[in-house]
Amino acid sequence: MKKQQFTLSYKKATGRIVWMKTAFLLLMFVTALHGWAQSTDNKLISLELKEVSLGEALKQFSNVSGYKVNFPSEDVGPYRVSVSIHQLAPLSALQKILEGKPFEYEVNQHFITIRKVKTTSTGAVRKTRSVEGKVVDEKGTPLPGANIRGINSPFGAIANVEGNFTCKVLEETHTLEVSFVGMQTEKVSIKGRTHVNVIMHEDKQQLGDVVVTGYQRISRERSTAAFGFVDSEQLTRQMHTDLTSSLEGQVAGLRMNINPNNGDMSPILRGVGTFSNDVGTDPLIVVDDMPTNLTLSEINPYNVESVTVLKDAAAASIYGALAANGVIVVVTKQAKEEGAHVSINADWFITNKPNFNSLNLASTSDIIDYQTAVFDANVAESGSASSFLSTYKSGYYYPLFQLYLDKENGTVSNSEVENTLSQWRNNDYYKEYRDNAWRAAVTQRYNMTVSQKVGDSNHFLSFNYENNKGRTINDKSNRFSLYYKSNYAITGWLNVNAGVDARLGRSDTPNSLFTGYTLQQRYERILDDDGGHYNSPYVNVSGYSGGSYNGGVVSQAEGVSPYKSFGFNVLDALGESGTKSHDVSIRPFVSLQAHFLKMFKYNFMYQYEWNNSKSEVYDAEDSYLMRMTHNSMIDTDGNSGMPKGGRFYQSEVGSNRYTVRNQIDFDKNWKDHSVTAIAGLEFRENKIPKLTRQLMYGYDPQTLTSDIIDWQAYRDGIGTSALSGNTIKLTGLSATLQESRHRYASFYANAGYSYLSRYNVSGSIRWDQADLFGLDIRNQRHPLWSVGASWIVSGESFMKELFWLDFLKLRMTYGINGNVDQSSTTYFVVKQKTQSNPIKTNYLTYEDNDLPNPKLRWEKTATYNVGMDFRLFNNVIAGSLEYYNRSASDLLVRRYMDPTLGAKSRVVNNGKMRNRGIELSLTTNIVRKKDWNFAIDFNFAHNKNKMIKVDHSDSDTSTSFIKSPLNYFMEGTSHNTLWAYRINRIENGYPVAVDKDGNDLVTFNEDGTVANITTGSSLKGTDDLVNLGSLTPKFNGALTFRLSYKGIDLNAFLVYAGGNKLRNSVVDMNDQVGSQTLKDITNRWSSDDPNGDVRMYIDMPAKVKTYAGTFQDWWRYGDINVKDAGYVKLRSLSLGYNLPSDICRQLRLSSLKVKLQVNNLFTWCKAGNDIDPESYDLNGGTRGMASPKTYSIGLSTSF
Repeated sequence: MKKQQFTLSYKKATGRIVWMKTAFLLLMFVTALHGWAQSTDNKLISLELKEVSLGEALKQFSNVSGYKVNFPSEDVGPYRVSVSIHQLAPLSALQKILEGKPFEYEVNQHFITIRKVKTTSTGAVRKTRSVEGKVVDEKGTPLPGANIRGINSPFGAIANVEGNFTCKVLEETHTLEVSFVGMQTEKVSIKGRTHVNVIMHEDKQQLGDVVVTGYQRISRERSTAAFGFVDSEQLTRQMHTDLTSSLEGQVAGLRMNINPNNGDMSPILRGVGTFSNDVGTDPLIVVDDMPTNLTLSEINPYNVESVTVLKDAAAASIYGALAANGVIVVVTKQAKEEGAHVSINADWFITNKPNFNSLNLASTSDIIDYQTAVFDANVAESGSASSFLSTYKSGYYYPLFQLYLDKENGTVSNSEVENTLSQWRNNDYYKEYRDNAWRAAVTQRYNMTVSQKVGDSNHFLSFNYENNKGRTINDKSNRFSLYYKSNYAITGWLNVNAGVDARLGRSDTPNSLFTGYTLQQRYERILDDDGGHYNSPYVNVSGYSGGSYNGGVVSQAEGVSPYKSFGFNVLDALGESGTKSHDVSIRPFVSLQAHFLKMFKYNFMYQYEWNNSKSEVYDAEDSYLMRMTHNSMIDTDGNSGMPKGGRFYQSEVGSNRYTVRNQIDFDKNWKDHSVTAIAGLEFRENKIPKLTRQLMYGYDPQTLTSDIIDWQAYRDGIGTSALSGNTIKLTGLSATLQESRHRYASFYANAGYSYLSRYNVSGSIRWDQADLFGLDIRNQRHPLWSVGASWIVSGESFMKELFWLDFLKLRMTYGINGNVDQSSTTYFVVKQKTQSNPIKTNYLTYEDNDLPNPKLRWEKTATYNVGMDFRLFNNVIAGSLEYYNRSASDLLVRRYMDPTLGAKSRVVNNGKMRNRGIELSLTTNIVRKKDWNFAIDFNFAHNKNKMIKVDHSDSDTSTSFIKSPLNYFMEGTSHNTLWAYRINRIENGYPVAVDKDGNDLVTFNEDGTVANITTGSSLKGTDDLVNLGSLTPKFNGALTFRLSYKGIDLNAFLVYAGGNKLRNSVVDMNDQVGSQTLKDITNRWSSDDPNGDVRMYIDMPAKVKTYAGTFQDWWRYGDINVKDAGYVKLRSLSLGYNLPSDICRQLRLSSLKVKLQVNNLFTWCKAGNDIDPESYDLNGGTRGMASPKTYSIGLSTSF
């Protein structure tokens, strides 16, 4: 064949270079700005006031202190101030200003309220007394600047450099309130006391004083929304491989859905709220105020300062049509202290090889005996081994069957068969695979961050490298990421923030055809007696053309020209035909904030996301798959239709997205009132270009050449295979290519009002328009909105004397969020198809889903939320309680209709679904001493899902609802319902199912044959099935025990879930070829106990075997085999040690910590201790290997 020169695809190289230059110039730009940034540190203030009014003095104090001061103008008017203040803390300065004047003040975060002292009814000033004390932290370190004031008293004090204070209080005051930045506010009884010592504890509950929504930062106390907050300390309390697993169990209502095949986690917030697979269940991910296409696992956890999970509409509705699944807002770190700082982290994760203990497997001897019984039963029915195996034609069957066929043909003797079986019974292919094809998986992760703070300018740079060696040999990957951002204070009113997030990854992945331990029979082998690679004569793996072959076919072709060897060894194959991948992602971003007119701020933000992924597979000419392809393509004349050389496949896919936002912020405070508001415009575009692919045969990796292929001829067939007798065909690339581009334009606004920082209301609205709704624009004019209110009850005067109540806040919100299904369209889509036989014809066609839908619109989710936040017993107990009702409407579902209308079904906005639930989060600080600390964190979430409105076809069978609960829905039930047949009894080895009226679905004749039976395809809908609940957990949560002593900390982290069901793993009654490996194959049906066990296929009379498939469905999917799936797992146990600070100083380090951890120590499951629901196919009843233990070592230091 003629050769053609090929080069790798560089179709978009020019575009990539442009963006790389853009990222480089951006870095140069932010570096240049570094020299312009100047600011001063305002920790201490100075004021010179001479005979100014008290109101003017308070205004000047507000300007220099950073506090916003509210005061009654009519009350402060008569008073004058003359005072000289030099380098004092703000609150100390305020006390000097108010000294000798009848005013009291109240500090609430960054707000100070001034009030005139109330007098008695006679006009006399109330009596006072003094209380002395000292304020220290948990380590006994004094806290200078701590604020002390008596509850319902106008007076206050500030702790000095030694933490000592003297505070004047009213005679009737019995409680002091002590506050300090970053510490929990403490209430101390002073009844009958003149001296108190106050120990303050770090505030783990506060949100850095604000709730970060991505569009604004709202005072925590003024927020009306439901949210969960996780800071960096909580994220790194245990060691995790990615940010997704770091969030597991941290926020009530945020459940991690675990893939039973690979253990990957994906977050689901407050249940499933859509039927659309395109919309999915993933929350929107926001990083540093900008929505992204990132997944949580792509974010470097060491870059994260905090994660805020926005749960209800008041928090998330500002995101409009992106937020129905909730929003996760990630805030990255920045420098906290003046100067330059470096942090280094090194982590190692070592995961054991999984074992087969939870699989309930039969032994090698049991499998041989079972397959022998299957063979004998089939031979008895067919008359001979050759007659039975002739039904396979050239196709693969078990080596054991070939051995018995050779015995029948006289090729081997009885003694040789017995000797072979004796050897085979000592083999264990599964164990050999585990010992030789698997290894302990090792992940190494190294991270370095460099941060610098210069005045109001801030810079953060992070490097991360990760190397993974997977469980299977030759499975490896590495990833490098860089994150850089800088914030520059250009002037006092102008800030610029710029940065770039870049990730580069490479991986080598073995071909999945060879990564299963069940690839060969358990009585086969991988290594020979000398430890070398054993070459199996044939296996059940085909090439790119033809099929896999049995021993009879292989024996005639092995060693005969022009055939190549059929021999196989899995260890050799794992080094062949693997996939090499290369992924690059770049996310540059820039923002600008300009303050004007004191109360306004303009925000401009731009973000661009560029992703590119390339993968390639090279099959060498002598690889197993190419040898099999060559052999299959040899025709009856002995000629091979396959080009000489290897096979090379390459694909490249990319995506890009930009987001632009212009926003105005308003913030005004006066007296006891505060108003915040934002309004903005946002534009987005998502583009996924066409997939670029190429497939070459006859490929030479040295010369990069390949043969020219007439793909149409290969698709039609080029001859007859000598091995199989079938037409020789070779499939090329798929003929389908697609490209998508969607644009969105949005207007949004949000406003909040607060009175006395106690009574708060908020509202938001957003209009989203998209090119998805081009035909009927009325459908894009429906705004998404929310309203909310909150009341800080503990701030009321009638609550002040409740010593056990430190804080109580009530919240209520209602609003509507949206979703968008980008796979749907309002336009009529036609497709061009080419038909080759009998003549080549081009024509246009369409399917039901291609018809136009001018009324296509957003999916909408209305959420009602009532919540309560509380702290009790001097902050010993803190937590929140939520109730929510999420009602989703206009969901895209399939609507079935009369075919005479032009289509059998359409996907339209016609579905409704509801999720109701409660969430509880608790933290109890049981022991809080200088050296000892013990705390328990607990969260619980319960969700009840119901499909209110959804359509189904009258022709849908009961089997469809049972086997595919995520695709077939029944109105009035829950999403992912477990449907089951009603099994009344086992009769003579057959399960007997009954209908809804209790009538048997099968009757038997006197000779045991079937008289009448209703098969699964005859049952429609779910009337004759029983609803046993959901396959999705109804409740889940986590429990964490935290114990620390000096520099040592011990953490135990448990997760739990329940309220859902699973199907038990059972034998296959319709196994006709002996493929089962469960231990239950040894429990054969016996006529001595006819109603004890079910029959397997070989135990059934010939006339009944026709219905074995129906009996199998009844047995496997019957209610008799459904169990509770609730479980508790000790996810991790960790021990950490912090080197003492004095030793660190000698080493010129700020800190040094070592951590050891073990994951997956034990699992308890209600269905059985040998079942791990996280690795179990709940609906299919298929067991998976239990999650293996992972041992982790972490080292972190800073300087």
